Amino acid sequence: MPRPSQADQQRKSLLPIICRVFSELGYRRTTTARLARQCGVRENILYRLWADKKAMFLAAIDDIFERRAETWRELLADRPAAREASQRLVAYEAKHQGEFGFYRVVFTALAETDDADIRAALVRMYRRFHQIVLKRVKADRERRSLRAGLPPDFAAWALIGLATVSNIIRELELLRPGQRERMFAAVAQWFRP
Repeated sequence: MPRPSQADQQRKSLLPIICRVFSELGYRRTTTARLARQCGVRENILYRLWADKKAMFLAAIDDIFERRAETWRELLADRPAAREASQRLVAYEAKHQGEFGFYRVVFTALAETDDADIRAALVRMYRRFHQIVLKRVKADRERRSLRAGLPPDFAAWALIGLATVSNIIRELELLRPGQRERMFAAVAQWFRP
């Protein structure tokens, strides 16, 4: 297996910082000068790694998915039973949904969907999340031999919608953290069957 290039390693190390800056300032207010300053590099270094600010933003969207998917893989690595896996994911998301504020990058991207590249990145990210959640919903239902209720495809989208609403609740402080966790866990259990 070939070793990752230095540029790939540098991109990977800078992406969490880039995500944080975009989450704090949004797409339009973020400048490459600010990104470079926060990353502790010169702007020309960023331009060697990405073509422009939009490429950095698109990479941030992809990174948000990759990091969440990796967290889920780690959570499920030692949980072969479908029920235990589903419960573990719901419990984790109830507690940690949105804690790093990267949903702000996604919300910012939603305001930029007139840009075909940003729109495509969001569609790709949401479809990838949907596939992961759908797989969990189906596994949980097979284990319990359930055939009634919301179709698995719709249940997966409903859970993604729940995560979005949970982020809005967090952002606007509509519920205290403990209340939001309980709401997320209770509603997620309702959508799964």
